[in-house]
Amino acid sequence: MIKRLFYLGFIALGITMAVPSLRAELTGFTQPYVDDLKGRFVPRKLRVMADQLDVRLGRGEGLPGGFDTWLRRYYTSSPEDPWGNFYYLVQSRRDYYVGSMGPDGEQGTEDDITEPPRPLTGEGPRVPR
Repeated sequence: MIKRLFYLGFIALGITMAVPSLRAELTGFTQPYVDDLKGRFVPRKLRVMADQLDVRLGRGEGLPGGFDTWLRRYYTSSPEDPWGNFYYLVQSRRDYYVGSMGPDGEQGTEDDITEPPRPLTGEGPRVPR
């Protein structure tokens, strides 16, 4: 019985993927779940990226001028987030943070995923007060 249900589900999925209007509806339904699943891996990557930048700051090298170039050359993982956009770096006078533009691909929107700001001294993450 379970085997037949599995086959029926597989056939239904095949039909859904073959018909463009049904495929678009299925994709629209599942996309928020897929984006959420992809987003779960980003915070760890941002933490590793910020740790590598802290090592660079600790050696007195400063933050890289061309962040995209640094990502391609020196970052130990993919320079792109799960949605195909490059990670970004925001620097102020006292601190910096790295982030992902999230599913919408626009920086500065509410779906951005960012690492908490870190001081420019290379001392690691700032402890919240």
